Amino acid sequence: MSDTAAPKESYIDEAKRRIAHLSYKLEQSDARVRKLEYDNAELQRWANDICLKKLQELSDEMATRYNQKKYRNRNWRQELSRTREDTDTQH
Repeated sequence: MSDTAAPKESYIDEAKRRIAHLSYKLEQSDARVRKLEYDNAELQRWANDICLKKLQELSDEMATRYNQKKYRNRNWRQELSRTREDTDTQH
């Protein structure tokens, strides 16, 4: 009987050790998840507060540059008279 008690005891000790180890790993994982959630929230704030505003500024600047190049060599008096002619012919 004493032979069967020893292996059973070691099995219980092994299970306790594994449970303790897994509990420790779970605590570490929970801490990592909380840190990642915090970092993600910080990144979201940074993206919304800084990146999107800067992206909008750059987009507006590119649109302005494009429009300046597109209309740079046009004669506005000719454009105006052509527009007037188009509206007169439509009526």
